[in-house]
Amino acid sequence: MSTAKFAGRGGVMTRIAPHATGHAWAKDGTLLRVDCDRGIGWVATHYDLNLRVIQQVWDSDEEVHRVAASWTQS
Repeated sequence: MSTAKFAGRGGVMTRIAPHATGHAWAKDGTLLRVDCDRGIGWVATHYDLNLRVIQQVWDSDEEVHRVAASWTQS
């Protein structure tokens, strides 16, 4: 299933709160996910419309959330 069907959500775009895990949608309809992996740190994942990973960042909480916020604008 493609996420393209969900792209028209009435212009509402969610953001992932700092220090929290979750998902959000970018302006282009792609999916973003932030998780905390024990022993590894924080990871942000950006998926394309077919739910394939197109970018991934492992870093500090602040950096991962900064990157995820920048992806929401793409």
